[in-house]
Amino acid sequence: MKSKHLLLLAQALLVLSLIPPGAHAQPVDSLAQPTAAAVWRWPLTGEPKVLNAFDKPAEKWSAGHRGVDLAAAEGAQVIAPNRGRITFTGVVVDRPVLVIDHGYGFKTSLEPVTSELQVGSWVEPGAKLGFVAVGAHCTGRCIHWGVRLDGEYIDPALLIEDLRPSILLPLND
Repeated sequence: MKSKHLLLLAQALLVLSLIPPGAHAQPVDSLAQPTAAAVWRWPLTGEPKVLNAFDKPAEKWSAGHRGVDLAAAEGAQVIAPNRGRITFTGVVVDRPVLVIDHGYGFKTSLEPVTSELQVGSWVEPGAKLGFVAVGAHCTGRCIHWGVRLDGEYIDPALLIEDLRPSILLPLND
């Protein structure tokens, strides 16, 4: 399980490393020139506390935690983690869910989140998506943020946190 997780993590980091700093996100369903910076941010203001970390299961059907739970009170504002197009907003089982397609194979899901945005709406990074609602395991304490890359769940925190190794340079340069 660890080696498979590390392989997927390495693949995600490789894809991200190929995008140069200041590069632009590719619009979904469009051949137009890129127009938005590919900079990820938390879907809440500030740096929220991670209540439950990502825990990808060994097999697709196994138990696990396919995202991160971020501390948030009911009614807190939820913002777009990156530019994209809303592809779903509605109730799944017992929770309101919002999905954004960011292009390059990245899709975000946020729950429980209520929104007045319509499917097909474009959002920019930091744009208001809606509000933390109630439903599922996050009721009254958090939102669940999941990210898929080409259909495979990845740890959303890897898109935010800089995991590159520190390099010490000589003082006499």
